[in-house]
Amino acid sequence: MRALHKLKSKKKVGLKYCGGCNPSYERVEMFQRIQSQFKGQLLFLRHDEPHIDVMVFLSGCHRACAAQDLNRPIPHYSVTGENNVEALLDWLKSLTVKGDL
Repeated sequence: MRALHKLKSKKKVGLKYCGGCNPSYERVEMFQRIQSQFKGQLLFLRHDEPHIDVMVFLSGCHRACAAQDLNRPIPHYSVTGENNVEALLDWLKSLTVKGDL
C-alpha cells in the first residue's frame, strides 16, 4: 500500500519535444541527463498522457515550436537551448521540495 501511495504522490511531468527541424543542441540527450537526477521523485511521461501536473517543452531552437498549441492551462517550462538547463533543474527541484504547484 505504501508503494502505491508513493506513486500517486509523485508529480507527473509531461514532456513534449519539437519536430527537430533545426536543433542547436541535443535535446533528448540533455533531458535524459536531467531526468536521471530525479529518479524516484518525479514521473516523466509523454505530453499527451492524462492527468499531467506540469509540462516541459523541449525545443531545439529559439522558435520554441514545442510550446505551440498548448491546449490546456497547466504550469509549464519551455527549454530552447542548453542555456536553460540550470533554470529547468531549479524549477523541477522546486516541484519535489515544495510538493505543490
